[in-house]
Amino acid sequence: MQLEVYGSRLLVLCDEMNEKVGSIIMPGKHAERSRTARVLSVGDKVEHYQSGDKILISWYTGVHLHLPGHNLFDIPVDEDRHRMIMESEILGKIIE
Repeated sequence: MQLEVYGSRLLVLCDEMNEKVGSIIMPGKHAERSRTARVLSVGDKVEHYQSGDKILISWYTGVHLHLPGHNLFDIPVDEDRHRMIMESEILGKIIE
């Protein structure tokens, strides 16, 4: 399944949230309130980002995608990780 993105929206895949404290790994729900994500697809009005960019977003940003049994870009859809966000919700671009 493919998903075409319109306007100033982006389809992103949030990175796994594993914060290590000493030798203890904190589960994702208890990690910080911001997280990184990888841009999978962009709408035609997005100006500053492109597919493959790594970005920083708020924990509460965007709409969680609930598409059980489907794949997007050959990745099983996980509503905790796949989100549709607006370009204006992005906190910043991570330069690696």
